[in-house]
Amino acid sequence: MLTTGSPTDVEGWTVVAPVAVVTDSTADLPRDLVESIGLRVVPLSVTFGDRSYMSGVDLQPEDFYAKLASIPRMPTTSQPSPAWFEEAYADCADDGHRTIVSVHCSAALSGTVSLARDRAKRADLEVEVLDTGLVGGSLGLAALAAHRTAERGGSVAEVIAAAQAVRNRSIGLLVVDTLEHLHRGGRLTGAQKLVGNALKVKPLLHLTDGRVEVREKTRTWTRAMDRCVELVAEVADGAPVDVAVVHALAPERADELYKRLQDRVEVAEHLRALIGPIVGTHVGPGAIGVAAMPVRQR
Repeated sequence: MLTTGSPTDVEGWTVVAPVAVVTDSTADLPRDLVESIGLRVVPLSVTFGDRSYMSGVDLQPEDFYAKLASIPRMPTTSQPSPAWFEEAYADCADDGHRTIVSVHCSAALSGTVSLARDRAKRADLEVEVLDTGLVGGSLGLAALAAHRTAERGGSVAEVIAAAQAVRNRSIGLLVVDTLEHLHRGGRLTGAQKLVGNALKVKPLLHLTDGRVEVREKTRTWTRAMDRCVELVAEVADGAPVDVAVVHALAPERADELYKRLQDRVEVAEHLRALIGPIVGTHVGPGAIGVAAMPVRQR
């Protein structure tokens, strides 16, 4: 399991790290991990009909997929309420942190970064907002890297650099059962959807300039997993990797993907997570994904 540092106890006193990290719920980090390391997560919302829920607060991933299966109309997603940023930033100030690095999903996919920057101007401490250009497991790795660096006493520049290293050196891939959800949610063009569905392919998706794009087209789940592993191995280039494997109600596929990864690369630390309501709305049930970051030093 991926781990982070923790505040240091010195002769009975807890030393609070000067920098705190805040992220958002599109990072799809497991709740028990978030709670154990004290990472603050601002929730985006998902709406079914006339009722809205906060991802990870009053709607957990398991409950989200049950609702998705029982309601014919596709839900919609939206950025966090401003109050959640205000509360997160105020909590950091109350806990004694001097600065915040707010690490968020791609601005090309959500208004979360813009809202974070607006609320940062009103915070009682300095807030640096980072548009990672990432989402899902890749954002999770970036947030954890930033949090780990902060808890070790890293400076603002070092914390930002840790998150940016994940953006620049990692790989994130997603395979979906159908492109319908991504198209209806505005994350893929109609032409991309038509080509994918007409050919009955299992497309490998990735982020380019913060936007979802089809990287390759494969015919079967087996070939899609093989290509995921091959591409992760290329990025690893012989180094150990931190790996996040995520899935949308597809645990067997996730297990198989992780097993193949272990057979091909040295896994330093791993994270396993169920894709949450926000990303799950756009990828649909059955999807699996992997994010991998080469680890050359800690």
